[in-house]
Amino acid sequence: MLRGLNTAASGMFSLERKQEALTNNLANAQTAGYKKDDAVQRAFPNYLLGRINDFKENGAVGANAEIGQRAQLGEISNGVYTQELIPSFGQGTLVQTSSPLDVAIEDSNIPYQTINGRLVKPAAFFPVQMADGTVGYTRNGKFDLDANGNLVTADGYRVLGANHQPIQITESIQKADLSIDTEGNIMAYANDPTRTRSIGKIGLVVAQNPNDLVRRGENLYGSNTALPFVTDPGNGNPGVLLHQGFIEQSNVDTGQTMADMMVTIRGYEANQKVISAYDQSLQQLYSVGKING
Repeated sequence: MLRGLNTAASGMFSLERKQEALTNNLANAQTAGYKKDDAVQRAFPNYLLGRINDFKENGAVGANAEIGQRAQLGEISNGVYTQELIPSFGQGTLVQTSSPLDVAIEDSNIPYQTINGRLVKPAAFFPVQMADGTVGYTRNGKFDLDANGNLVTADGYRVLGANHQPIQITESIQKADLSIDTEGNIMAYANDPTRTRSIGKIGLVVAQNPNDLVRRGENLYGSNTALPFVTDPGNGNPGVLLHQGFIEQSNVDTGQTMADMMVTIRGYEANQKVISAYDQSLQQLYSVGKING
């Protein structure tokens, strides 16, 4: 009976964590470049059950007889748990904003890679300089210029160029005078040949196995080992395109997420009823064994 209580409780804990992931996905459905988290649930190891002091009779005699073999009843699981939250790096929908510093990544043409015998879809990111000097990675291309002319993210992190250095526009160039091509080259006054000049190039990195990345908050990811830029020696652009004046929406399907939340709540309530039934049984057992007087 107590095993049943533990199993139902483990289901509630697991569904609670899954609900938290779904809620976070729904809250970030309008966050540019956000990648949803999928909760991976697994069962605890199963145990074999056998009848005590009982032996299986197979009808064999002599040398083929199985003497002293315990009869097996089957397997039992001790519950379920949410092992981890895995981001889904599928391409989000590109929405036109016409803002000159909005840049969206399109990496759907990157070929799959075989890693440890499994097909994995690599993902591209913008590298940014974190406050502690390390490099973070984001898909949110809603950029702006700070007071010093640095190209920064919506949270103020400086965007790194292809040369691994922050991109800075020191001249009095207006945002509307900037153009960014599909490879990330930033040009000023592109429509005026007499004034056209190169400002820099937006850096891009490709994570061959994006599942190894770790969320660092503020729609940023971190890596234990620095990811190489596509412009580094020995690397090339595997099929990533940038689109100026566009923003990549999150890949959260709000309708499916709300449906999953309802299913999760129903499962949570079912486990509650199981615990309530066990509680009533224990109360009756206690009342039967109670001595009046």
